[in-house]
Amino acid sequence: MVTLYSRLALAISILTSLMCFLIFNFNISLFDFKIAYYLDLISFSLLAILFLRIISRWIPVFKLWKLNGFSITKLGWKKSFTYEAVLWVFKFTIVVFMSLYFEIGKLFCFALVCYIIESFLYLFLLRKGFKLCISDQAITLTNHSLLVINWDRVDSITKRHNTLQFKLKNKAVKIVDLELLNELDKTTFEQKVKEIAYNNNAYFSS
Repeated sequence: MVTLYSRLALAISILTSLMCFLIFNFNISLFDFKIAYYLDLISFSLLAILFLRIISRWIPVFKLWKLNGFSITKLGWKKSFTYEAVLWVFKFTIVVFMSLYFEIGKLFCFALVCYIIESFLYLFLLRKGFKLCISDQAITLTNHSLLVINWDRVDSITKRHNTLQFKLKNKAVKIVDLELLNELDKTTFEQKVKEIAYNNNAYFSS
């Protein structure tokens, strides 16, 4: 759900900024008289999605904070930082564009700034809580997103290009990047995966 909320917010931001760009550059007046109203509706929608994203990715980190698991390496954290930083640049560019060329849309800009602040705080305040946990019920990864793989849904597992690819019974594939772990933890995690896969009659291919 974290990824879904993030993608939804990104799509809304792109479409809204594109609409504003067209209105500004091509003098489209069909909806011009309602643009402030639409921007406010979009802004409230973005803030609601942000609230849902905070709940869906902050709470799992707190829940798993004291549980045993494999800590994410600095390289793993840097990957999360890079992913989030790209979105910061994009959102900040929209904020600058809106501030320079539109007298309206202040709430829209505020919503985008809230996304940047939330992302920054999440990465730097909760970085020690980023981990990969494995149990007989599920595999859970908390980093910039939230990945949960329930064992009762796993059909087969394939090791490929330093990743473990979990093919689910509904044909979906979920991937765990082994580069998020140090070498010792990689070996321990992979061995644990093999043991649980065997107990659940899931095929493991390396």
